[in-house]
Amino acid sequence: MPTNRRILLEIVYLIWMGALPVLFSLFLGYFALANPDFFIRFSTVELILFWISAIFIMGLALCPTTFFALFTGYVWGWAGLLPLIIAYAIASLLGYFMARQMKGEALIELIRVKFKAGKFLANVQAQSFAWVFLARLSPVFPFAITNALMAFLGVPLRQFFIGGTLGMLPRTLVALWTGTQAASWANLLNHPEMLRWQDVASLGMLIISVVGMFVLAKRKA
Repeated sequence: MPTNRRILLEIVYLIWMGALPVLFSLFLGYFALANPDFFIRFSTVELILFWISAIFIMGLALCPTTFFALFTGYVWGWAGLLPLIIAYAIASLLGYFMARQMKGEALIELIRVKFKAGKFLANVQAQSFAWVFLARLSPVFPFAITNALMAFLGVPLRQFFIGGTLGMLPRTLVALWTGTQAASWANLLNHPEMLRWQDVASLGMLIISVVGMFVLAKRKA
């Protein structure tokens, strides 16, 4: 495949990973608001099927993981924490292996040459565990795009999986707890002040991740 076409395909893939979650989360939020008891009445088999579906929903970038954690907290409370973490971890692997199929070589080479980012990319590859952890911790980096970029950079699977899962935990816990505090989606939407403490927590995680990335960037690969 010609290089220019390959770059275009890889860029479209990243855009899809960034835009599609917003659209799907709007649908999921509307459906939950209109059918508040639908998910609570699931049988054991239906719950298993739901969480299997959740793997693909998050892994294929159909819904932001933070929103999904908020939704889980609202519907099931803390009882949804363990299946959420398991689904999240498997979803990250799904996104990683999908991106590995895309390879991303043309896009990474473009970034390396066009923006003269060779040393930076080498730094990320050399300190991949810390970079993945901080990228997951930061509320700025979308789940699916982080999956794709780390796979494009050839980050080893072990570092990606462990660092990513640990980094995502604080964000997931904050969103899940917020969901448990919402008496209803309508109440949450009509009282956005309920989310202000979450904004403070997100700002704290953002500062930690930015400072951490700055320190890592200063280190030699």
